[in-house]
Amino acid sequence: MRAIEKFETCLATVIAILVMQMVHAEEFKVNAEKAKRRPKVFYSVFNNGYAGDNLPKDISQFDKMTKTLSEQGNFNAIMGMYTAERLEICRKYGMKMMVDLLVADHHVYKNTKGYQALLKKLQGNETVFAYHVWADKFGKMGAGRARDINNVHQWDPTHATYIGTYRNGGIRHLAGSDYISYYDFHWKRGPDGNFPHLLSALRTAQSDDGRVGRYFATDPSFGRTGEGNYRRSLYSLNTSIACGLKACMWFIGSRIMNMNTQELNGLGKDLGRVNAWVMPMKHEIPKLGNPVAVYSTPITKSLKNRALPGEKTEMMPPGLSNNAIPKDFWVQADSGEFAMGVFKDDEGRDAIYLANHNTYAGQGETEDQQWQETELL
Repeated sequence: MRAIEKFETCLATVIAILVMQMVHAEEFKVNAEKAKRRPKVFYSVFNNGYAGDNLPKDISQFDKMTKTLSEQGNFNAIMGMYTAERLEICRKYGMKMMVDLLVADHHVYKNTKGYQALLKKLQGNETVFAYHVWADKFGKMGAGRARDINNVHQWDPTHATYIGTYRNGGIRHLAGSDYISYYDFHWKRGPDGNFPHLLSALRTAQSDDGRVGRYFATDPSFGRTGEGNYRRSLYSLNTSIACGLKACMWFIGSRIMNMNTQELNGLGKDLGRVNAWVMPMKHEIPKLGNPVAVYSTPITKSLKNRALPGEKTEMMPPGLSNNAIPKDFWVQADSGEFAMGVFKDDEGRDAIYLANHNTYAGQGETEDQQWQETELL
């Protein structure tokens, strides 16, 4: 009996080891596929809404829009409904396309035959960089969103998925996506939510080797065009990159461009400046991967360059109260007030990315200074 018991114990151990090996092998395969399809470029994406065809249907107007976005707006991707002609125009101007899977012709769960045929057709297409799967609250439908991510990966393992929620609602269900995104439009709905929501998205991305995405808004209420609006948009982008951002989408096209004439307005020109600021780093930012830590200095002014609340002379920024720079860390702050993303790049080297906490102090006074203040060290 003892011999039988020992045999059964050994057999159970062997089976457990084999199961663990199979699980690890599958995880390695999934992570390898994710790494292979992960874009090697930082993308700033133009969109004019989702779940419908909201881009110019006249192909000459689409051509003019794409040319303007590329040459004046400094965008490098467009999100919208796929057509072969649109994809060719994106290729013509060196732009990529994020294909919206919420339009009726190839809806990710309402028209499975349509989207499966499209994904099979687009496998390996170099002008497509991602599929847009969701971008709103989803309540108790988290399992459905996770299903959609997996289905898209099954039918096209060569392109990334980009999916989002409102703030961090149900964000854990999105962990399997290549980009875990969200919107909070913090300048309008609460600036203090900027870092809490960013770090929530980052933790989700870290849990399954994903990357952070974000939906941004630009609006006349954010400040004067050319001044406050530009500074606030740059602050949003820069603090997000310090927290791991690898792609972003700006809402909404009709707010920044005349969709009849395809001309940028003041808000659109502000985004052109913001995009021009980040695009010199578009190949370097993805190499950083996710930050291994996010630290911060204390602040003596609010992000709007005003006195701190409650007559405080110094405080940690909202959402970063536990993220002070350790005293034994290899980088210390001699001056300035900033968030700092700490990274290991794709070659294992240490790197940091700094973002100024004070929006109206700017992220640098000149283009050269801006680059120096966010240099990857």
